[in-house]
Amino acid sequence: MDVIRGRAEDGEVEQRTSTFTGTVWGDPLLKTEGVVMNTVYFAPGARTYWHRHEGGQMLHVASGEGWVAPRDAAAARVRAGDAVWAPPGEEHWHGAGEDTLLVHTAISLGTTEWLDEVSSEDYAAVHAQLHSHDDKAGTPGTAGN
Repeated sequence: MDVIRGRAEDGEVEQRTSTFTGTVWGDPLLKTEGVVMNTVYFAPGARTYWHRHEGGQMLHVASGEGWVAPRDAAAARVRAGDAVWAPPGEEHWHGAGEDTLLVHTAISLGTTEWLDEVSSEDYAAVHAQLHSHDDKAGTPGTAGN
Protein backbone atom coordinates (compact mmCIF):
# COMPACT_ATOMS: atom_id res chain seq x y z
CA MET A 1 0.00 0.00 0.00
CA ASP A 2 1.20 3.50 -0.81
CA VAL A 3 0.16 6.73 0.82
CA ILE A 4 0.50 9.56 -1.67
CA ARG A 5 1.15 12.83 0.12
CA GLY A 6 -0.32 15.31 -2.34
CA ARG A 7 1.75 14.33 -5.36
CA ALA A 8 4.08 11.69 -6.77
CA GLU A 9 7.58 11.86 -5.27
CA ASP A 10 9.24 12.06 -8.66
CA GLY A 11 6.45 14.00 -10.35
CA GLU A 12 6.87 17.46 -11.79
CA VAL A 13 4.16 19.99 -12.48
CA GLU A 14 3.93 20.52 -16.21
CA GLN A 15 1.99 22.75 -18.51
CA ARG A 16 -0.11 20.59 -20.83
CA THR A 17 -0.09 21.80 -24.40
CA SER A 18 -0.19 19.10 -27.08
CA THR A 19 -3.63 17.67 -26.17
CA PHE A 20 -5.25 20.66 -24.48
CA THR A 21 -6.62 24.03 -25.59
CA GLY A 22 -5.82 27.00 -23.34
CA THR A 23 -3.74 27.06 -20.19
CA VAL A 24 -3.72 23.73 -18.37
CA TRP A 25 -1.34 22.43 -15.72
CA GLY A 26 -1.00 18.83 -14.57
CA ASP A 27 0.41 17.74 -11.21
CA PRO A 28 1.08 13.99 -11.14
CA LEU A 29 -0.16 12.00 -8.17
CA LEU A 30 0.60 8.48 -9.38
CA LYS A 31 1.74 6.69 -12.50
CA THR A 32 1.88 2.95 -12.25
CA GLU A 33 1.09 0.14 -14.64
CA GLY A 34 -2.41 0.73 -15.96
CA VAL A 35 -3.28 3.71 -13.72
CA VAL A 36 -2.42 7.39 -14.07
CA MET A 37 -3.62 9.98 -11.53
CA ASN A 38 -3.18 13.73 -11.94
CA THR A 39 -4.54 16.87 -10.39
CA VAL A 40 -5.37 19.05 -13.39
CA TYR A 41 -5.79 22.84 -13.28
CA PHE A 42 -7.75 24.49 -16.12
CA ALA A 43 -7.80 28.25 -16.71
CA PRO A 44 -11.15 29.73 -17.86
CA GLY A 45 -12.04 28.36 -21.30
CA ALA A 46 -9.31 25.68 -21.23
CA ARG A 47 -10.20 22.12 -22.13
CA THR A 48 -8.89 18.73 -23.20
CA TYR A 49 -8.98 17.45 -26.75
CA TRP A 50 -11.45 14.67 -27.51
CA HIS A 51 -10.06 11.46 -26.05
CA ARG A 52 -10.93 8.02 -24.70
CA HIS A 53 -9.50 5.68 -22.09
CA GLU A 54 -8.99 1.98 -22.51
CA GLY A 55 -10.27 1.19 -19.00
CA GLY A 56 -12.33 4.32 -18.36
CA GLN A 57 -11.71 7.50 -16.38
CA MET A 58 -12.91 8.87 -13.05
CA LEU A 59 -12.90 12.62 -12.46
CA HIS A 60 -13.41 14.25 -9.07
CA VAL A 61 -13.98 18.01 -9.21
CA ALA A 62 -12.09 19.74 -6.39
CA SER A 63 -12.97 23.35 -7.18
CA GLY A 64 -14.42 25.62 -9.79
CA GLU A 65 -16.92 24.80 -12.47
CA GLY A 66 -16.73 23.31 -15.93
CA TRP A 67 -18.12 20.85 -18.44
CA VAL A 68 -17.87 17.20 -19.40
CA ALA A 69 -19.09 16.18 -22.82
CA PRO A 70 -19.36 12.74 -24.40
CA ARG A 71 -19.09 12.69 -28.22
CA ASP A 72 -22.68 11.72 -28.99
CA ALA A 73 -24.62 12.81 -25.91
CA ALA A 74 -25.53 15.95 -24.00
CA ALA A 75 -22.82 17.76 -22.07
CA ALA A 76 -23.09 18.23 -18.32
CA ARG A 77 -22.02 21.04 -16.02
CA VAL A 78 -19.75 19.93 -13.15
CA ARG A 79 -18.93 21.71 -9.91
CA ALA A 80 -16.82 21.15 -6.79
CA GLY A 81 -17.70 17.83 -5.18
CA ASP A 82 -19.01 16.20 -8.37
CA ALA A 83 -17.62 12.89 -9.61
CA VAL A 84 -17.76 11.76 -13.24
CA TRP A 85 -17.24 8.27 -14.66
CA ALA A 86 -16.38 7.96 -18.37
CA PRO A 87 -16.73 4.28 -19.29
CA PRO A 88 -14.04 2.44 -21.24
CA GLY A 89 -13.78 3.66 -24.83
CA GLU A 90 -16.20 6.59 -24.49
CA GLU A 91 -14.99 9.62 -26.47
CA HIS A 92 -15.26 12.76 -24.36
CA TRP A 93 -13.69 16.04 -23.33
CA HIS A 94 -13.71 18.09 -20.14
CA GLY A 95 -12.66 21.58 -19.18
CA ALA A 96 -13.34 24.85 -17.40
CA GLY A 97 -16.27 27.18 -17.90
CA GLU A 98 -15.88 30.44 -19.80
CA ASP A 99 -15.26 32.51 -16.69
CA THR A 100 -14.18 30.08 -13.97
CA LEU A 101 -11.24 27.86 -13.14
CA LEU A 102 -11.67 24.09 -12.90
CA VAL A 103 -9.53 21.79 -10.79
CA HIS A 104 -10.11 18.05 -10.87
CA THR A 105 -8.35 14.84 -10.00
CA ALA A 106 -8.30 12.51 -12.99
CA ILE A 107 -7.83 8.76 -12.57
CA SER A 108 -7.25 7.20 -15.98
CA LEU A 109 -7.26 3.44 -16.44
CA GLY A 110 -5.27 1.84 -19.25
CA THR A 111 -3.98 3.79 -22.20
CA THR A 112 -5.40 7.14 -23.28
CA GLU A 113 -6.02 7.75 -26.97
CA TRP A 114 -5.97 11.45 -27.85
CA LEU A 115 -8.16 12.50 -30.77
CA ASP A 116 -9.05 15.85 -32.39
CA GLU A 117 -9.21 19.28 -30.80
CA VAL A 118 -12.55 20.49 -29.46
CA SER A 119 -13.35 23.39 -31.75
CA SER A 120 -14.24 26.83 -30.43
CA GLU A 121 -17.66 26.37 -32.09
CA ASP A 122 -18.30 23.07 -30.27
CA TYR A 123 -17.18 24.59 -26.96
CA ALA A 124 -19.47 27.63 -27.48
CA ALA A 125 -22.36 25.32 -28.44
CA VAL A 126 -22.07 23.51 -25.08
CA HIS A 127 -22.37 26.82 -23.27
CA ALA A 128 -25.34 27.88 -25.41
CA GLN A 129 -27.07 24.50 -24.94
CA LEU A 130 -26.63 24.52 -21.21
CA HIS A 131 -27.45 28.19 -20.69
CA SER A 132 -30.66 27.72 -22.69
CA HIS A 133 -31.74 25.12 -20.12
CA ASP A 134 -30.95 27.51 -17.24
CA ASP A 135 -29.38 25.50 -14.44
CA LYS A 136 -31.06 22.16 -15.16
CA ALA A 137 -27.95 20.76 -16.83
CA GLY A 138 -25.68 18.74 -14.64
CA THR A 139 -28.30 17.78 -12.07
CA PRO A 140 -26.84 14.91 -9.99
CA GLY A 141 -27.56 11.53 -11.53
CA THR A 142 -28.20 12.91 -15.02
CA ALA A 143 -26.14 13.48 -18.13
CA GLY A 144 -27.22 17.06 -18.48
CA ASN A 145 -30.86 16.42 -19.33
